[in-house]
Amino acid sequence: MGKKICVVFPGIGYHSDKPLLYYGKKYMSENGYEIVDLKYGKLPHGLENAFAAGWDVVIPELDSIDWREAEDIVFMSKSIGTVIAARYAAEKDLDVRHIYFTPLAMTLKYADGHGIAFHGTADPLADTDEITKLCAAKNIPLYRYKGGNHSIETKDILWNIKTQKDIAEKYIDYLNF
Repeated sequence: MGKKICVVFPGIGYHSDKPLLYYGKKYMSENGYEIVDLKYGKLPHGLENAFAAGWDVVIPELDSIDWREAEDIVFMSKSIGTVIAARYAAEKDLDVRHIYFTPLAMTLKYADGHGIAFHGTADPLADTDEITKLCAAKNIPLYRYKGGNHSIETKDILWNIKTQKDIAEKYIDYLNF
């Protein structure tokens, strides 16, 4: 049996110790996945600049992985990380299952249909109608959370906890199909 790899692509200020990635990473680890927890260091301002700098930082680490040894590859990504994850999988022609937390419009330029996406409707970095159309065009199921910001959170802590549970149930179902 080959190994299972989960690569975690954080956002600019949303690292893997924050809820979406923390619980996702924990689930993957408990289910036998080797975790590759990427770090970008300090990124410049602006999405395009941050993407380019993040890309340059993680490519050597990703290229050092022997993907042929992997029986299953999951890319769990957040925000700018969704763009890097989708582009890397496309350029390397990897068979990857994606979990996209708050994807950006740029992400869907590279994404194939192998994924699931989560979006807060009050996300200032991603227009709900645009993300909905782009995900539909790529056959990526999109789960929208009314009033959720770019972290899929609101000021209501109980809503946040309930939403984290719902999101986890959906990606667990996706992974275990």
